[in-house]
Amino acid sequence: MKHNKLLLPLLFFILFSCTQKPQEMQENLIITVGSGMDPSEPRYGIELKGDTLFYCEEINPQETFKDTFLYKYYYCIVGKEKVNDILNRSKAVFDNKLDYGYIDDANFYQIDINTYFDDKDKPIDTLTTTFYLEHLEEDEQLKVVNDILALKDCDLKPMKYHLFNSGILQYRLPPPPPPVKMNATPKEIK
Repeated sequence: MKHNKLLLPLLFFILFSCTQKPQEMQENLIITVGSGMDPSEPRYGIELKGDTLFYCEEINPQETFKDTFLYKYYYCIVGKEKVNDILNRSKAVFDNKLDYGYIDDANFYQIDINTYFDDKDKPIDTLTTTFYLEHLEEDEQLKVVNDILALKDCDLKPMKYHLFNSGILQYRLPPPPPPVKMNATPKEIK
């Protein structure tokens, strides 16, 4: 009888300790804006994760007139409800279409929507869309992008660093070709 009294609690302990909790799925959204033709416009990125907005902005591109690849980082609590609303609206209007065209002097945008498990750093699914605002096909796409960009106008607090996984923020233009050397003086066109 004594063994039965010990066996039952031991059995419950083993049973409950061996069951795994279901892993929760998490999502985040990252929008990054690349270099345009105006070198004084900094590149920047916004990440929405949980209830927080993370923001980075390139440091002093107007003073150097070149890519610095140095960023200032900020964060702001915007609320889980707002983040989930933006995530759901973004997933509904964007797809994996990678080429929305090319414009020489426009800012290049990229949206990444990542799905991952709580205990993993690497996403299990990523939806990536690259585009120019001028080439968005639907009004709702432009509205979602503008709503995301408007979120950065919150009470941003500085932070030391936040990882933004986007090549747009580190993209470097190739060097221009060397000038053409001419062996003779140009002739007049008649």
